Amino acid sequence: MSTDDLERDIELTREHLGETVDALAAKLDVKSRAQDAVSEADNRKIAGFAIAAALVVGALLLWRRRS
Repeated sequence: MSTDDLERDIELTREHLGETVDALAAKLDVKSRAQDAVSEADNRKIAGFAIAAALVVGALLLWRRRS
């Protein structure tokens, strides 16, 4: 194995280690994970309201069309 190969292998290992440390830090950031969960729940709630509103509008349009 040449010096260039070893240096490339070391650099790849450092990158992989950095990604692993970042992933572990993200998992340990409880506050951020909780905020993400709240945000996701809010987004689902908003999407649910939008779907319900679209269904009501659709039903009203159908009812009006048949009248």
